[in-house]
Amino acid sequence: MNQVWIDNEVRTRIDMLRFAMIFGIVILHTPEYVNIADIGSGWFDLTKAFFQSAVFRCTVPVLTCVSGYLLFGSGLDTSASKLASKKFRTLLVPFFTCNTLLAVALFLMQSHYRVPVSYQLYPFNPGTMLDAAFGFTKGPVNYPLNFVRDLLALMLLAPFLGWLLRRAALAGFFLTVVLFWFNVEGDLVLRNEMAIMFYIGGMAAVQRWDIKRLDKYAGLCLIVFLAICTSIVIFRIGNTTYLRFVAPFLLWPTTSLLVDTKAGRWLAARAKHSFFIFLLHAPVLILTYALYKRVDQSIPYEAYWFAAPLMTTWGLMALHRFCRKSRPLRFSWIFGVSVAKPI
Repeated sequence: MNQVWIDNEVRTRIDMLRFAMIFGIVILHTPEYVNIADIGSGWFDLTKAFFQSAVFRCTVPVLTCVSGYLLFGSGLDTSASKLASKKFRTLLVPFFTCNTLLAVALFLMQSHYRVPVSYQLYPFNPGTMLDAAFGFTKGPVNYPLNFVRDLLALMLLAPFLGWLLRRAALAGFFLTVVLFWFNVEGDLVLRNEMAIMFYIGGMAAVQRWDIKRLDKYAGLCLIVFLAICTSIVIFRIGNTTYLRFVAPFLLWPTTSLLVDTKAGRWLAARAKHSFFIFLLHAPVLILTYALYKRVDQSIPYEAYWFAAPLMTTWGLMALHRFCRKSRPLRFSWIFGVSVAKPI
């Protein structure tokens, strides 16, 4: 299947990047969201905006690019049956567990307690229910799983995209841009740039790009990335499309700076927790915010915002370790975490 051989250094760098991006997603989703046009000028407002409105806006395109690289590099797209079997376990079952069942529970709870329509999270009508449970045309109830929902759609297209990558890569790239950037495909993929980054990751794998070529400019890439993020905050730029497209090419080289360092080894060793954290962090964050709102308001919001991502990540890592040790086979099957490398 003309597989791409990934050496230990590249695998370690992918693991480092994965955990860093997942932690970034936890920070990104820590309540409350503030539109960048409405942020204040204090140090905390600017710090919060720097991470939530700039730095970690790159998480989805980076992870999508990595997913495309690993999938097409493995050649799995050339066997539709093997692709379907693996992604059923590593994507569809976890999505069902962490979103569909959550949506059903919310509907049942609203019905049981007879919550007035004006207070319902999801009104009881077929279209809204299906979107909440499966994300057919809008985001699922566990909103970060937009990413998994769109990855599932891309897996349906993977055999066709792989055929293009191996026979007409450049033409396939332009076709992907036209179909998805201009939303010709409709609601198949909700985040249109995901299909483009997925294809670019596939191009890097199939065409065997030298993905270490920019390593010698790692420091410069990091400076450029931070400068772009800083400008977004200073000038209150709401459209971060350009950042999302260049981020994978700027951040990947910077991972070379962490190779053979204590920090790099620490990040890579925790990559096994990444998908589990991603699946469950949103409900946990919502719970922490609800608890924070109920406690003594003498606790500064700044303390909550800094503590919540750390507590959520640490708590889910601990839960992940406990579940894998106590019920390893059942846990592995339900969450797909034992074999789910690219998310």
